[in-house]
Amino acid sequence: MRHTATFLTIFLVGIFLASPVVHAAGYTDYISFLGHIDAGRAWNIVNDLAGDRFEGRRAGTRGAELASEYVASYFNSIGLQPAGADGTYRTKFTVPLWELVQMPSLSLVGSSAKILQSFEYRKEILVITGSGSGDYSAEVVFGGYGITAPNLGYDDYSGISVHGKIVLAIVGTPASSRFNQDYYGHAYKKAENALRHGAVGIILADSPADPTPHYVERWRCYQVGCCWTIYDGLVLLGGSVQMADTLLRDTGFTLDSLQQSIDHDVRPKSIPLGKQLHLSVQATFAAHADAYNVLGFIPGSDAGSGKVVIIGAHYDHWGKDVNGAVFRGADDNASGVAVMMEIARVFSAGAKPKWSVLFAGWSGEEEGLYGAYAYVDHPYFPLAKTTAYLNLDMVGYGEPLLLESAETHTALRALTSESAKQLGVTLSVLGYEGDSDHAAFEEGGVPNLMLIYWPYEQYHTPSDTPDHVSRVNLLETAKLTALIALKLSEATVSSVPYSTTTETTATTVTSSSVHATTSVTNTVSAAATLVPIEPFMIAGVLLVVVCATGVFYLKRRRE
Repeated sequence: MRHTATFLTIFLVGIFLASPVVHAAGYTDYISFLGHIDAGRAWNIVNDLAGDRFEGRRAGTRGAELASEYVASYFNSIGLQPAGADGTYRTKFTVPLWELVQMPSLSLVGSSAKILQSFEYRKEILVITGSGSGDYSAEVVFGGYGITAPNLGYDDYSGISVHGKIVLAIVGTPASSRFNQDYYGHAYKKAENALRHGAVGIILADSPADPTPHYVERWRCYQVGCCWTIYDGLVLLGGSVQMADTLLRDTGFTLDSLQQSIDHDVRPKSIPLGKQLHLSVQATFAAHADAYNVLGFIPGSDAGSGKVVIIGAHYDHWGKDVNGAVFRGADDNASGVAVMMEIARVFSAGAKPKWSVLFAGWSGEEEGLYGAYAYVDHPYFPLAKTTAYLNLDMVGYGEPLLLESAETHTALRALTSESAKQLGVTLSVLGYEGDSDHAAFEEGGVPNLMLIYWPYEQYHTPSDTPDHVSRVNLLETAKLTALIALKLSEATVSSVPYSTTTETTATTVTSSSVHATTSVTNTVSAAATLVPIEPFMIAGVLLVVVCATGVFYLKRRRE
């Protein structure tokens, strides 16, 4: 009896030690699995993508192409299956590319063309995306808000001639509910109106009543699809309130007083200024510049079903300015790409989804969601079989974490709220706004959401640098997104192997192209957080075998 008890004890210990074999092969705890997500790794990717070698990742430029190779190389290093063209990770499409090619200038000049005052680029003026080229002197006229609306009985061009002149106008619309801000307040509607009236230039001054932070520093793109054309024959500038007041000097008005008068009476107050400006702007436009989506996936165990969950983020940003400043886009959107890539690393190492999980790095988002629309038009997985699209955009800074999703996606919104509650994440739930890549999937009939932290003051400025990106935010977003994807894909999970780590290396330069490469290495952080379970499994199995043999031996001995 004593021997039997001893062997029984050993047998139970063996079963306990061997339990990871069964546990790892089955449906382990999702929350524990999320502990393998490493915010430090994600931040390092942010730092890489925001670095000098990618020059701001402007879609259609060499910097963005290098960034696409960087993401593709990472996907390859962690073993994702390629979902791009011809068995690769990348799929090519085209974007319109407007670029400023030399430093612009704007000066107040006298009658003899003598420069009386120059206005500094990115301090007092900016060139708005889509501007045409020009090098000339012309009279400047104040044109209110630059709006012509006959149906509303309002026309800022009434009573003045702007043919061959430069119009100074205020951004937005008069403070009246009669005006549709999205239509009449649009910069490009104002540009087209100025062209119709014969103007050769328009300067959109910031609003004194509602000033825009970083107005002349920020990259100005006023709508989704803002870079589709170039306004030949019209220079399109932005200007500070101080610059406008300089032009209004000697008129007895300031920009603020003119705006107040127009807003109060809802009547135009356009006036000639009796001043000459000289401007010089040189821009180019390519209707079809090459850009790349990067796609890799983990096949589902039920791959025949064709079902898929997509996690995506755009890796493009606004590139390098003509003055040498780099729009690094650390938060917008190296942060979203980094979270997507870190989830891909952990999933590829320890998740076995029932439905496939596709990881996507989009390009052309800033120009108008071109990459996401290119995928929706030619999907790798049928849209009808796409369970959900999870969009990550600007997830590295600020608070609170916002969930944007249409109210019609009730199941997805409920699952997301439930997951946030499980993780203790504070989530503000909003409706659908369609200002990022998830808009393409919404139009394609795919349930979708976007996670974003907002507001962010450094948005679309050179100040959007990695030092603003919070590891806490990256981790919070990564865990929430991963948990949603695990549930949607009905995945089983196991411990992430000890050796599954990645570190980016320097760029390799060849005569024909530049390739961003990735190496697989072991790191100290992995050793500190990931404990291999294989030794316990082996010991447990051996103990079970020994116990079974002992029980068999005792039974035979008694017989």
